[in-house]
Amino acid sequence: MNKMLEKLKEINVKIIEQCSDDEEKSKQLLIQKILDEDNCFMKMNVDVAYALLRELNIDESMLKETYLELINPVSHSK
Repeated sequence: MNKMLEKLKEINVKIIEQCSDDEEKSKQLLIQKILDEDNCFMKMNVDVAYALLRELNIDESMLKETYLELINPVSHSK
C-alpha cells in the first residue's frame, strides 16, 4: 500500500468529519470512493489528479511531488 495514498485517505476522513456543507461533503465522499482503489491515481490523468489533490488541501508547492509519489510503481509494490 502506498503511504501517500494512506495519508490522503486520512486527510479525506478529517475533511468529511469537519464538513458542514452538504455539497462539499458529497464531493469529499466521492473522493473517498475514488481513494478506496489502491491504484486510482494510475488510472486518472494528471489534471484530474491535481484537482483531486487540491480538493484534499494539498499545498500547490507539493502537488507535483505528491503526484509523483502516488504514481511511483516502487511505492505500490511495498
